[in-house]
Amino acid sequence: MLNQQTALALPWMSRVSTLFKATGPGILMAAAAIGASHLVASTRAGAEFGWQLAWLILLVNIVKYPFFAAGARYTAATDESLLHGYYKQGRGYLMLFTGLNVIAAIASTAGVCMLTAAMLTQFIPLSIDVLALIVLVSSLALLIFGHYKLLDKMTKIIMLALTLTTLVAVALAFNRHTGFGASDVAESPWQWAYVGFLVAMMGWMPAPIEVSTWNSLWLIEKRKTQTVTAKQAIFDFNLGYVTTALLAIVFLALGALVMH
Repeated sequence: MLNQQTALALPWMSRVSTLFKATGPGILMAAAAIGASHLVASTRAGAEFGWQLAWLILLVNIVKYPFFAAGARYTAATDESLLHGYYKQGRGYLMLFTGLNVIAAIASTAGVCMLTAAMLTQFIPLSIDVLALIVLVSSLALLIFGHYKLLDKMTKIIMLALTLTTLVAVALAFNRHTGFGASDVAESPWQWAYVGFLVAMMGWMPAPIEVSTWNSLWLIEKRKTQTVTAKQAIFDFNLGYVTTALLAIVFLALGALVMH
């Protein structure tokens, strides 16, 4: 009986192992998304308005899903990057995307480096400028010397650690929270004074739209080292996207429970 159970378990474990190895681009997308939109916007939303914007965060993630899924679905079906798709529609589309992406990439890279450096100042006694430079150089070195393979492995470890520790933090916050009465008298976010914040939060949630192209390129790199079926690619994307949406609510919960 024991041998039969083991024999039945092995194919299931093999399928899970194969599916886990095929993941990567979707997890990278989730890691790229968890930045200003989660650590700053979601947390601030909870801190200032309690739970009032939880439904809006979920709605934005649902509405944007098809646009982000386009990159993974297109590459899974054609084995071409989304950039090839833009080019096939006309050179103008590719040039427009390139121009917008250059502007967004500079702003995003600078913002994320400064945000990371600001958090590191809590542990390392250096100025934000120096820490931001270290973060930028370290990231470049990882990509230049480790290429996609190292990025893939490190991101899985980082995302697992981030997800588990964040969930533990929320669980501890729920355990210490005495009630939700404060949320009932929270200031309303539906005022002109908060329009800028709401627009920025929805725009950055879950990530800038160019991430759909990054996901497409990461999937191509993944297929260079391992066979990834279309079904596995879509599962990987959905796993990363759902994780991103759930963590957005988790960070809002931290703001509502700890800072509100």
